Amino acid sequence: MADTPQGKARAKYNLFLTMIQWNQRFLTGSSVLDQQHQMLINNLNHLEDMLMTTNPTRTECEFVIHLVEFLESYADTHFNVEERCMERHRCPAHKRNKEAHEQFRSFFKQFKARYLAEGFRREILLDLHKTLSQWIEGHILQVDTRLKPFIKA
Repeated sequence: MADTPQGKARAKYNLFLTMIQWNQRFLTGSSVLDQQHQMLINNLNHLEDMLMTTNPTRTECEFVIHLVEFLESYADTHFNVEERCMERHRCPAHKRNKEAHEQFRSFFKQFKARYLAEGFRREILLDLHKTLSQWIEGHILQVDTRLKPFIKA
C-alpha cells in the first residue's frame, strides 16, 4: 500500500484512515435503517478519499458542503426514524440510543459552526472523519444492531 498514491499520501500526512466496508455486522433488521447507515458509511469513505488529496478540486469542496447537508438531514430524519423503530419494537437500547443521538447532534452543531467560521480546513475534516468513524464503530455496531433480534421477534 505504501507504493500506491494513497499509501504515499497516508504516509506524507501521517494518516491512519481505514475505509469501512459494509457487511453483515451492521445489519439492524430494518432495511430502511440499514440503507441509511450504508449512505453514512459511503459518505465517510468518500470523505476519506478526499482527505488523501493535497489540493482539493471544486468538486471535492462541493462534496464537503453536500456532506454537511447530508449529516444535518441524517441527524434529523434518520435518528427520528430509528428512535421510533426502537421504541415500537421495545428494544432495551432505546434510551441509550436516544442519548447518543443527542450527543451526536451536539457534536454536529459545534462542527457546523466551526466549519462555517473557519471554512474548508483539513484539521476540521479530519476531526469529522474521526468522529464519524468512532460513531460507526461505537454506535451503529454497539447500539443500533441491538435492534435486530427485536425486529425479528
